[in-house]
Amino acid sequence: MKGILILFLLLLSAFSYGHDTYFAFAEMEYDEDCSCLEISIKVSAHDLNSIAENQTKNYLGLEKTLNSKEGNSNIIQQIILQGFEINQYQKKIVSFYEGFELNNDGDCFFYFKTEKLEKGLIDIRFDLFMNTYLEQQNKLIYNKSDHSKQTFVFFGSSRETKIAL
Repeated sequence: MKGILILFLLLLSAFSYGHDTYFAFAEMEYDEDCSCLEISIKVSAHDLNSIAENQTKNYLGLEKTLNSKEGNSNIIQQIILQGFEINQYQKKIVSFYEGFELNNDGDCFFYFKTEKLEKGLIDIRFDLFMNTYLEQQNKLIYNKSDHSKQTFVFFGSSRETKIAL
């Protein structure tokens, strides 16, 4: 009986501990019609909530804050876009917010389109949450026009990469 109790306590402590790895995912493709990039960024709502409550004025919880114009703008500008930046020819490319989705699985998706840019080489910095979570690892999938995919992984030690559009 004592062994079962110890096993139960060990399992309980293992499952009750948060998570020890942190991830954000982005997917991106070049849209020929607008000569722009379409981007989706997926983050853990739990991680975003934790950061937003410390960085957002008048924080009302993640869902209420994202649904308020001012709160949403603060999260997008001060958190999400601070951690995902695109440059071309040493010029920052502006990303326009298209919307968000907060689902029951604990994921939060943000959608963006960039200003017009030409096909060629771009620089991507994807260090979202890396200043808060040292274990943060981010992944970007670039969907190419030939329907192939190229995957890029970002760590604390390698936060930037170049991508040929």
